[in-house]
Amino acid sequence: MNELDTYYRALLDLRNTTSNARQCAMLNAAIAAADTDEDKIVVTRAKCTVDEDWICAIEEGLIHIEKAIKEERQFIRSNGEVVPIEKVKNVSKESVQHLAKHGNLITHVPDNESDIVPDKLFTVERLNDYTVYENRFLYMLLCYLRDFVTLRYNKILDLTNKYEGALSMNKTVSSAKRRMTYVVNLKEERHDDKYLRENNEAKPLIDRIDLILKTILAFLATPLMEYASKVAMLKPPITKTNVLKMDNNFKGAVKLYDFIIAYDKAGYSVEHEMLTMSPFKEDLAVELADCGALISFITYEYGLGIRPELKERYAEQESLRRLDELKKKTEQLEALGRRLKKSDVSVEEYILSLEKHIRALDAECSKTEKLISEISTMKAAERAYLDKIDKLEGETNALRQEILDEKSRHGMEIAKIQKQHEMDMETLCESHREELRINKELHEKELENIRLHISDIQSSFNKALDEQKAAVTSVRDELAAKDRECSDLRERLTLAEAIAKAVRVQRGEELGEFTDKESFNELERQYNAFLRFYKKEWQKAKKQIRKNVLNLENLRKKKDDDERHE
Repeated sequence: MNELDTYYRALLDLRNTTSNARQCAMLNAAIAAADTDEDKIVVTRAKCTVDEDWICAIEEGLIHIEKAIKEERQFIRSNGEVVPIEKVKNVSKESVQHLAKHGNLITHVPDNESDIVPDKLFTVERLNDYTVYENRFLYMLLCYLRDFVTLRYNKILDLTNKYEGALSMNKTVSSAKRRMTYVVNLKEERHDDKYLRENNEAKPLIDRIDLILKTILAFLATPLMEYASKVAMLKPPITKTNVLKMDNNFKGAVKLYDFIIAYDKAGYSVEHEMLTMSPFKEDLAVELADCGALISFITYEYGLGIRPELKERYAEQESLRRLDELKKKTEQLEALGRRLKKSDVSVEEYILSLEKHIRALDAECSKTEKLISEISTMKAAERAYLDKIDKLEGETNALRQEILDEKSRHGMEIAKIQKQHEMDMETLCESHREELRINKELHEKELENIRLHISDIQSSFNKALDEQKAAVTSVRDELAAKDRECSDLRERLTLAEAIAKAVRVQRGEELGEFTDKESFNELERQYNAFLRFYKKEWQKAKKQIRKNVLNLENLRKKKDDDERHE
């Protein structure tokens, strides 16, 4: 039984005892009814949302670090020296090669010339050295990870497991023979609270962080890392050796190193929630009234010094209560003896039946405890599913916002294209109007000149008239060409809009509704433009196909003619 259960049981016992006493119940009701605006409870909790990106990155990187540690990279250091022949333990290939180059080590030849024994010999001692650059890099990375995770883990625990509560009360209760003023101001802070630690929305992620930290400490305790810790630690920037660039495990470790070096965020966000209870609910008001009446009693008891008298009276009441319990048990045993005498069942059989009944009750209790355990497991699973649902809802909202942003961006692009098209059309029309005005002025001048000289240069007038007609025809042809160009631009714009909608549909975007008349007519116009584009391109393709087929046939004929000539 933990502290919370103990206080809750004590409060229930107090409530059960005082509610059965008339005067106590009346006093509690009067205290509970005397609510004021100052009566309130304020509880502040920190809701911590942990970012999962750095947790997933470290979990993935630790897999590569573990495999890299198991490789136990090393290099063999050779130490050679010339020692007297008496101290030589092993003779290696290097010893023979050194002796062949240094014949001065043989100072005398024994009588048996087949066995030559030198006075001194070169020996090589090979030592395994694990302080290679890659192992030192792993040790530095694990130290960085330990500090990186510890800093955030301690801060998240301090935020999520911190309780801040405040209670303020100011009550005045008056009766004919009693007046009590009850003022309470309570402020409390609890760190590393057990209840908050177990009932926390971020608990699954906190458990993952705890496992990550324990894994990092376990890696640092391996013999390889302890050996690497005895030399000077590396300092950034690191040198990417061939092993760090080519080995998959060390590549994963370097990727994690780059991630934590570049990570400049806190890794979590905090939102403080404040719960205020004012006015008090009926149950809360009654329980606080019991506490107030209890404090009044303690003040009265110690103020008048009546504790010994109350203690003596309590002992007498307890003696009478125990005597009554003994009498009830005696009466129950006597009644049991009378029932046994009246029945034909022996005492042993009756005891056996009672034991069977007790075992059955124990079995039912076990089933009940099992059901309670299953209910607790189901509640924990329900909390986990609710957390997953909240996470999925957040991702859905983010996707919806992204879709809305994409639609807005596409709308702005389309509006920009339409505006540019209108500006181009206006420029072309203005140019055409200016050309018409100039041509009209020229035409009027020519007509005026012709009228002035009509009698003298009739032939020149006819020629000029023909040239003017040709100029007008040219201008009309040019206007027609411009109109066709404008029509072609409109056609291209319609085709581009149709292609843009097709691309957006392929990307899975929603284009809205086209059931109204104007939208459907626009859609049909885009469809017809695409059909015209398709037919035009198909004509070009057919011509190219015919050309390719004719070329192929000509090549075949030429080949057949060459073969016949041969």
